[in-house]
Amino acid sequence: MILRAADGRTVLRTTSGEHGQFKVRAQLPGTYDLIVQKPGFKPASEILVFPSTAGTPVHLVMESVQALTVPVTASRVRAQNGLTATGVSKYTFTARDIANLPQGEATPLNQVLLQMPGVALDQNQEIHIRGEHAGVQYQMNSILLPLDTNNDPTFTQLLNSYFVKSVSLIDGVLPAEYGYRTSGVVEISTKSGCDDPHNEFTIYGGQRDTAQPSFQLGGCGGKFSYFLTGVYTHSNLGLSSATRGPDPIHDGVDQGQGFAYLTYSISPTTQLSLITGMTVAHNQFPNVPGETPEFTLRGVNPADFPSEDIDSTLDQQDYYGVLALNGALGSNADYQLAYTMHYNRENFNPDEISDLIYQGIAPKVFDSDFSNSAQGNLTYRWNDHTLRGGFYFGEYGVEADNTSSVFPVAAGVTAEVPISITTNLNKINLVYGVFLQDTWQLSEKLSVNFGSRWDRVSGLVNDSQFSPTINFVYKPRRDTTIHAGFARNFQIPNFQGVSPGIAALQHTTGGVGPGIPLNVNLDAETDYTWDVGYTHQITPQLALSQDGYFRMDRDYIDEGEFGFVPIDAPFNYVRGYGAGLENSITYNLSNLTLRVSQFVAREEVRGVATGQYNFPPPAQLHYLDQHFIVLDHTPLVGGSGGAAYKWKTWQFTFDGLFSSGLRGGFANRTQLPKVWQFNLSAAKSLDVPLLGHIENRVILLNVFDRINLIRPATGIGVFQSAYGPRITVYDALTIPLPAL
Repeated sequence: MILRAADGRTVLRTTSGEHGQFKVRAQLPGTYDLIVQKPGFKPASEILVFPSTAGTPVHLVMESVQALTVPVTASRVRAQNGLTATGVSKYTFTARDIANLPQGEATPLNQVLLQMPGVALDQNQEIHIRGEHAGVQYQMNSILLPLDTNNDPTFTQLLNSYFVKSVSLIDGVLPAEYGYRTSGVVEISTKSGCDDPHNEFTIYGGQRDTAQPSFQLGGCGGKFSYFLTGVYTHSNLGLSSATRGPDPIHDGVDQGQGFAYLTYSISPTTQLSLITGMTVAHNQFPNVPGETPEFTLRGVNPADFPSEDIDSTLDQQDYYGVLALNGALGSNADYQLAYTMHYNRENFNPDEISDLIYQGIAPKVFDSDFSNSAQGNLTYRWNDHTLRGGFYFGEYGVEADNTSSVFPVAAGVTAEVPISITTNLNKINLVYGVFLQDTWQLSEKLSVNFGSRWDRVSGLVNDSQFSPTINFVYKPRRDTTIHAGFARNFQIPNFQGVSPGIAALQHTTGGVGPGIPLNVNLDAETDYTWDVGYTHQITPQLALSQDGYFRMDRDYIDEGEFGFVPIDAPFNYVRGYGAGLENSITYNLSNLTLRVSQFVAREEVRGVATGQYNFPPPAQLHYLDQHFIVLDHTPLVGGSGGAAYKWKTWQFTFDGLFSSGLRGGFANRTQLPKVWQFNLSAAKSLDVPLLGHIENRVILLNVFDRINLIRPATGIGVFQSAYGPRITVYDALTIPLPAL
């Protein structure tokens, strides 16, 4: 018997009596996961809430691995759409829900999130939540990952679905404990060696020259547990294709990822854990055939260098680690302390001759970000109050070393012999803050969460702010919960991607027009958010939720790919606003899952406050200063949904995605076509002598072979067209591995 707290730590291990009877005792109030394991049976689990369920009998039924002559009772499946304890919208996919997607555990994490309300699709695997561009923070086992994790480049998914036990999207009026990135919190609970057995090997592959072997290994003994996973990916579909055809041109990727989660129980109420992961990737940069050279390089015949043969590449290395200590201080208090480290480096390697004749610049770019951070929180429960306070301190050191070959420009005449210009940037950025909040149960039906945080950032951004928040939760009846609140938020930009020494490129083919400010500093964003919504459990299997929000933005943070180097550059608009309405409905049985989500959203901004050098020609800057424009990364209408049905040893899955289209062109005034895609899969489980229990899954993506234009060739922060993948067939075979 294992009793696990909501943050993933194990607080109790015990065994049952001869006839299966047991008692569990929790030292702290809260929500716990009770897991029961027995050789020859599949584990069973039940959610317990102390003290409300104290003294209540709990009955768990375990399913035998071998057939029994008695019926097996299926446990109730929890709804995906719900609320947190503080009344914030929370949409959760468990490992079971991920397995119910057509690609199963091979589903990229961003594709999992796209099945949640308010999440929009962009090029190169990028997602946006509630109209924000870079306002997403990632938490793993209740620990805030470094703010630069999975931010840049956004097209490389540093986190994957293989190690996910559950992933939740939390958005709305966030409590004071959340800061710096507040459009949405992606909360990941990782698999553990003490969970269900995870020892398996999967080979996934198919069209587009795709091969993706992976493994999972886990174990639990005494006070120690471990979970390990590794993935290697080779494919001809790395970034978003720049052409309409089924096979991209020069778009290969070779990528390796590793992840480890280790825990050690110091005492029954204290646990030490280590999380570490890495990604190493080599990407080709997609090409467009038939492009016309725009510049002359002396001694070079452009016919010898067609655009489809350009050989620009991007290499990335990423490493992160988290060391955490969780414990209890008596029966009413618990704490968490954590140290995190993250290192990311990107190298863009140009095809010097081709990039010069087609773009007028061949930049060799090195960007890196090395961060160290410490964080902690303390929770104390007193009568009807749950008090929580904490701190965060992070150091983010960024380095940019760029050497660009460019043509000099004098009196409007472009030279034919390039020169080399080197620009560098080294900057230490400090981010720190404290928070205090209280969740007060005013009555049986009414509670309120309120608090505030103070934050400061220095370096490329210099600003500070107090950010109060308040959110009410009212339960008029047991199956209905209403929430409403207000928050002032403080968001900081991504420190990577700032163009160093942009002034050095003036009077060359890499420079910008006269009269455009060359300031590389950035501003923090201030948001004022109102949010109201409800959840309703129509039946034990059917749940409905709706959430609406309105947000006013000052110094709105955006990013764009300005120029053909595939590294997003941050900048600020002067002001903006966003509003939206999100709906979701889910239906869950033991063998059937149905879900649909839909949103309507609008995000508009006006004026460019920083990074103006990214916006030639000047006419576009002038227009933005005089008009509100619709941002290009959020569709007006979006939706997703899926279904999964299990019949005997077969599983059939379906999901789909819809977007009314992004925007492009001058000042984002051009509406793009609608985007939609449907995917299917069928999986068969069987027992094979000497191998054990295996599963084979056949996957069909983009069933109707829809040509989806995600981004056009023109727009703010857009360099070339980006298309979604065409119809593709994959197969995934999973076999068990022996335990270590």
